[in-house]
Amino acid sequence: MFETEDGSAHNVDKWNLIIAHPPCTYLSNAATRSHSLKGATLEQINARTAKRIQAQEFFMKFANSDCEKVAIENPVGVMNTVYRKPDQIIEPYQFAESVDDKENYVTKRTCLWLKGLKPLQGNNLDKPNNAELYGRWSNGKAGCWHEVQGQKNKAAVRSKTFPGIAKAMAEQWGENDGR
Repeated sequence: MFETEDGSAHNVDKWNLIIAHPPCTYLSNAATRSHSLKGATLEQINARTAKRIQAQEFFMKFANSDCEKVAIENPVGVMNTVYRKPDQIIEPYQFAESVDDKENYVTKRTCLWLKGLKPLQGNNLDKPNNAELYGRWSNGKAGCWHEVQGQKNKAAVRSKTFPGIAKAMAEQWGENDGR
C-alpha cells in the first residue's frame, strides 16, 4: 500500500517494473562537501549524516525490492561505494535526436543500477561541449549555474529527468519486458 502525491491510496500486489528516481540531495557527490568541518559544525555534519543514512536506506528499498525488473537512477555519489558501482553511466546527449536537440544535447552524468534490464542503447552523437553551447557554468538543462543559484526551485530544475532518457526507458524497457 502506498500513497501518491495527490493523496490517493494504492495497493499493488507485485510490480512488474520499477524505475526509481530517489532524491539525490544526500546521495550525490555534491552533498559530500557538507560532511566537512571546513564548512559545517560537527552538529550539522551529524545531522546531515543521519539524513544521508536515511537516503541510503530509501535507495536500498528499491534495490532489494521484490521485483524482477528494477532501474535506479541517481548521479555519481555515495551509492557508488556504499552499495556498488552502477551498471551503466549515461548522459542526455546519448539520447538526443540530433545536435540541434537543445533540450537533450548536453552532458550530465547519470548512473543506472539495473536488475533484470538491459543497459539503455543510445545514439552515436559526439559528446557536446556544454560551455561552448550554453556558457561557461552550464549543465544545459538547468541553464547556467548562476541563473539557478538562489532560486527556490533550483533542486527541482537540476534534478529533472531529460525527455530523451525518459523516452528511451519507456521504449526499451516498456516493450518486450525490457529484456
